[in-house]
Amino acid sequence: MQKVFSIFAQNLAYYNEGSIEGDWIDLPQSPEIIDRYLKEVVKVDDEHEEYEIADVDDIGPFPYSSIQWSSIKDINNLAIIYSSLNEFQKEAVEAYLETEGADQYGIDELLNICLQSDDINYYQYNFEGIEYSKDCSPDVKMGYTMAEEIGLYYELEKLGATNYFDFEKYGESYSYNHQLLENGYLIEDSSIDLNYYSREEIDEKVNEILQKNSKEREVEEIEI
Repeated sequence: MQKVFSIFAQNLAYYNEGSIEGDWIDLPQSPEIIDRYLKEVVKVDDEHEEYEIADVDDIGPFPYSSIQWSSIKDINNLAIIYSSLNEFQKEAVEAYLETEGADQYGIDELLNICLQSDDINYYQYNFEGIEYSKDCSPDVKMGYTMAEEIGLYYELEKLGATNYFDFEKYGESYSYNHQLLENGYLIEDSSIDLNYYSREEIDEKVNEILQKNSKEREVEEIEI
């Protein structure tokens, strides 16, 4: 599994006793590596159970406030599930969190959002010549996208009026009920249930992903 982000876990009980026990770890990892990391690096035992995520790196769309006091197992599950998403699904999750305000969500809610990425009403801008629009504003991209989608651009072309139409202003008109982002737009009626998947169901999803990855590695090894 490719790295999603890194965390630095630190044992609080040892810290209060005057020593620092902890280190960085890249996520996701297998459950076995997580168990060994907790035992051998963070030094979690019956008398030193409490720890915090003292630092993070490349955390992507997820807020540190949701990570800091979460269990490493849950954080690793988040990294496993997020790593299983394709680029469009990841973009949809990022758009949803950016629009809704990521800081309000706990780790279970973030897991649920990732697992329901296909239910997020996010769409990428799509129009002829989009590859030349890197420096254009979201309003302009939305204007051209919607003009082509509803057939307006075709009608303007027939009239020879495309150079006289204000695509930026037209795209801006959609911002009243859409969130216009850098690469796409979000319609604010996504049917996300933040409590749809229970802890047990999330664990099942994670195990499915791990088993799938294991089988894919076996196939790669056979092919080599």
